[in-house]
Amino acid sequence: MTKTLCSLLFVVLQAFAQQSTVPLIVEGNAPIVELSFTTPSGAMRKARFLVDTGGGGFLIGSKLMADIGAKAVGSVMQEEGDRYQPLQPFTAKLGDMELDLGGMMTAGMPDHAQLNSRNDAEGLLPGRLLRKYHVVFDYPAREFTLAKPGSLQPRGVKAASPISKQSGFPRIELQIGGAAYGFLLDTGASFTMISRAVLDGWAKANPAWPTATGAAGFANMTGGEMENGALMLRIPQMSIGSITVKNVAAVSRREGTFEKWMSGMMTAPIVGALAGNVLRDFRVEIDYQNGFTYFERAGSSADADLTSVGLVLARRPDGALMVTALSSKAAADVQSGVHSGDKLLAVDDVAMAGKPLAAVAEALRGKLGDHKRLTLERAGASMMVNVTVAALL
Repeated sequence: MTKTLCSLLFVVLQAFAQQSTVPLIVEGNAPIVELSFTTPSGAMRKARFLVDTGGGGFLIGSKLMADIGAKAVGSVMQEEGDRYQPLQPFTAKLGDMELDLGGMMTAGMPDHAQLNSRNDAEGLLPGRLLRKYHVVFDYPAREFTLAKPGSLQPRGVKAASPISKQSGFPRIELQIGGAAYGFLLDTGASFTMISRAVLDGWAKANPAWPTATGAAGFANMTGGEMENGALMLRIPQMSIGSITVKNVAAVSRREGTFEKWMSGMMTAPIVGALAGNVLRDFRVEIDYQNGFTYFERAGSSADADLTSVGLVLARRPDGALMVTALSSKAAADVQSGVHSGDKLLAVDDVAMAGKPLAAVAEALRGKLGDHKRLTLERAGASMMVNVTVAALL
């Protein structure tokens, strides 16, 4: 068989591929997969992508843009202070499957090599692309599958999750305290988020539910003012269809984020986003074509990231990590020894500069009563403090 014929046969087989299953990397409760691209020289370039059911465009970072020779088209767009450059079509693969990027908004981030400060990822695989497929996030088995609609036999507990035709976002209803609430099924978020107004109401009506102020652990997703004063609440029980999930931790988002802005992208109103700190215990299968999600529980894991030192951090453009707040439940030696405005240099002598927030949260967690040695910079001077790990929620 000639080389040309072999190449044609490979292309044909690719076209008829029904599915692709690849390793799933779970980093701070967020699902990440590896995609491959072809550089101008013909070499293969691999890159880590956050898989976000609540994401809009197919995004790539500045270094990946340069490496694959992505070509700009049109004018640079701005959203919430970040710049996005629309790009001409290019090819991306998940395993041996070429992704269907037709009709997608593909854009580069000229000012950022990484997608965000939370994860080690160079791009975003969004819900608007996922809706073209049947998708399986098998968190416990660490596998991710994209399949052509109708090619898989679903399994697990079935829950309605109507898909917005506009955004491709799946909506799911949860039962909490005897009432139904709409949520975005959001794999891109590492921590379940709920409107501040709703959380305040639940906290007032249920004073026994544990609360804290300050988005620490994997709830520390972006840094900044919103997370500094965020309310964290532990919900004793919620139900997804016939599945009961207990002791779910949630973090607040500004009132209106879900009720006004995000609800407009859904099939019906929502009050929050169900995220990785719940989904990590399940095999989550989304049948986009028919609007159902199937859940198979593999266990019930604790929020280890919330047994921690309790710092709220923001990463500066130069990679430096700044302490912007402390959890209200942080230990007394943390409250006295760490100040807002300190730069976190190291944890137990391991340098933290440039590390994603999820990796720093891992470094700061431990067993109740453990001690951590923090190297800080304050007013230009380096100092070390020994602090205690506490239960934050």
